[in-house]
Amino acid sequence: MAATAHSDPYAIFMRKVGYSVGLEHTLQRVRDLQKLYASSKDLTIASWMDLVTGSSQWGLQSDENIKDVFYSLRLVQRTLGDILILENLDAMTIAVEMLKSEEERDRARAFLLLWAIVTNDGEIFVNLLLAEFDEPRIKRNLSRMIARKRSDLSKALPGKDSYRRICRTVTIERQENNRGSIGNIRSIASLRRTAPLQKEISIARFAKSDLGKVEFSEDYFRKVPPRRKDWARTLGLWDDKCGLTQRGRGFVDRLKRTGYILRENIFIFWPMDYELLRSRFRPNLLESVKRLWDCVVDVGTAYADVDVRPRSLVDPDEAVELVDKMMKIFRSLHTRKSMLRREIPITVVYPAVMALAAARGKPVLDLDGALRNERQGEHRRIAFRQSRNVGGALSLKK
Repeated sequence: MAATAHSDPYAIFMRKVGYSVGLEHTLQRVRDLQKLYASSKDLTIASWMDLVTGSSQWGLQSDENIKDVFYSLRLVQRTLGDILILENLDAMTIAVEMLKSEEERDRARAFLLLWAIVTNDGEIFVNLLLAEFDEPRIKRNLSRMIARKRSDLSKALPGKDSYRRICRTVTIERQENNRGSIGNIRSIASLRRTAPLQKEISIARFAKSDLGKVEFSEDYFRKVPPRRKDWARTLGLWDDKCGLTQRGRGFVDRLKRTGYILRENIFIFWPMDYELLRSRFRPNLLESVKRLWDCVVDVGTAYADVDVRPRSLVDPDEAVELVDKMMKIFRSLHTRKSMLRREIPITVVYPAVMALAAARGKPVLDLDGALRNERQGEHRRIAFRQSRNVGGALSLKK
């Protein structure tokens, strides 16, 4: 298990993935990665590089961009000498291992990729989907979303320094001089500042009057919408001929009912309570903060029409059995780190449980409620450890 906190605590206030390259064929590549991980029970630098650059595999020139994308989606982290498995790849592999048919496994993979996208790029992806990938509407949606978030955050975190940090985070990349592989190469020396900083310019840049101003570059529209449209297409939310599919319309309608899409027709996904704690903010910093389980249910309901099963007396027993199965699979994976896998994060368990329900087309067990009931019993079979990094971790009592 690898739990990493953002180096900049304010980064949790904007869910976006860098847009340069590496986002093509994401669902298929995630499927390949998950199958490799499940078959080998681990990933090494050698197996990763063979998958990414091998002529019979993806055939990329290097892993430089794809590793950043997969890290942003919380699948793997490529360090200097290792590959670390992150929560979404573990959740995907556990769900797939518990399913029998390849059709169900593909549905589980699709849901968990969507979960990874919504929780790490949702404020770009869903707002572009709401704009139906139309450039003027994209500009309007993103501008309104950014203005609304900056306004709400400046009230929750007052002060000039906080506001500057909010503006640096809650924005979009411009990269006017970066045209990807077709651009002119510029030296480090050419990028040096040649004019002195001017205090008044710095202050004006983050003035309150600029709250709603967002500038878009041509480069942004050349790179961002096509990648997100490909995600929407492969996840069954978008069709190039008719626009939003039936699943896409249902996805949007349910997100509206659960409060993620506001009246201005913009999508905002505030940090979850454990994300705020991880970045050392108060968990009640914002009025719209939700818990992990509630967010998993909301996304599962929106995408796969999954209902939460009414509670029953057998729920704690079923929850213990389910966690036991997941724990065994979890400990069998990432074998080089097996000694660290004595407990399983709820950031793995909760999305995996929803993926199972989405794949099978059945109501989901209220796992969060069942685990609370189980812990209140006379003979507790599951230990729960509060965690700043992952919200909580479960282990079976011997």
